Amino acid sequence: MVAADALQSEHRLIVAGSGGQGILTFCKLLCSAAVQEGRNVTYLPSYGPEVRSGTARCRVIISPETIHSPLVEEPDSLIVFNQSSYDRFAPTLRPGGLLLVNSSAVEAEEGGAAKVLALPATDLAAEMGSVKVANSILLGAFVSATGVVSEESCLDALTEHWGRRRADMAELNVQALKRGAELVVESATAPLKGRKSV
Repeated sequence: MVAADALQSEHRLIVAGSGGQGILTFCKLLCSAAVQEGRNVTYLPSYGPEVRSGTARCRVIISPETIHSPLVEEPDSLIVFNQSSYDRFAPTLRPGGLLLVNSSAVEAEEGGAAKVLALPATDLAAEMGSVKVANSILLGAFVSATGVVSEESCLDALTEHWGRRRADMAELNVQALKRGAELVVESATAPLKGRKSV
């Protein structure tokens, strides 16, 4: 169940990393879950010409009200999959916002006004059998940490997305999303130093 305050407020986020890390899929699943719950969404992807290994980022807004512009300049949440994305976008995060990092690839500075949550998503995904599910681990963590949408809606969106393609990947992504959510429940968020993770 989504928290009442999350349902009543607008949430703006940037998700960034390299092409091939599942940035756009992360955002599509999140938007699909929000639409299921009756919210308005905008989805604004951007990626380099190389696509795989090039830069990839996506701006998403989820709101109970009409959204007049898809631009996100000062996000409420920032999810970064690699170091260059952290270096570029961390200064844009609003004070008190959530910074969720893939600590397998990101070394973030200690301190600052952000709430920092670090998960070694790539390493955890490799342990589960495929680094391709790192994005689902971070999606589960984001949903658990913010309550912007429910875990159930994300699981429905994920099953719909992967079930049409590969049933084996659907199940693995479901497990990964649940793992990310569990890690947030089990661990308190804390400022990072180096590659400290929950």
